Amino acid sequence: MSTALSSPDDIHGRQLASESGSAWSAGASWDIAGTAAHIRRGFRRVALQFPDELLGLAPGVMRALEAELRAAATDGEPAAQLFVLADTSFDGYQLDFVAAQHVAADLLVHYGPADLNAHGPIEARYVFGDEPLDVGGVAAAVAAFFSADQPC
Repeated sequence: MSTALSSPDDIHGRQLASESGSAWSAGASWDIAGTAAHIRRGFRRVALQFPDELLGLAPGVMRALEAELRAAATDGEPAAQLFVLADTSFDGYQLDFVAAQHVAADLLVHYGPADLNAHGPIEARYVFGDEPLDVGGVAAAVAAFFSADQPC
C-alpha cells in the first residue's frame, strides 16, 4: 500500500473518532432509525459521507443501518445498498455529489458538520449527531473560569 495515499490520524488538526472512541461509545446518536426510514422511502443506492474526523465511525454506522434496514425487510435483505465515501482529499463539510454519482447513488447521507447550502443532482440527508452533554460539568467549568465579581 502506498503511504502517499494515507492520512495521519489527526489530519487537519482534528481528532479522529472511532467506534471505541467517545463519539460512538459515549452514546452519541447518529439517527440510525430515522435514516433507515428515509432510505425505505424508495432509495436503492445510498452513499454515506463522513468527514475525516468521523470516518472511523463508518463501519459501525453502516452495520447499524444495514441491521435496521434488514429488520424491516420482508425478505431479510436490506432495502438498499450502502456505500461509504472516503475521499480524504475532500474537505468533509461539503457534500461530495460527484463521488456519490460515481457509485450511482440516489441518496447522499452526510454525517457531522456540513455546508447546508449545498445543492446537487441527488437528494441529501444531513445527520449531525447528538452527543450527550454533561451540564453539571459545563456549569462547573464556566464557574471556575469566570468569577462572580468579574464584569461580562
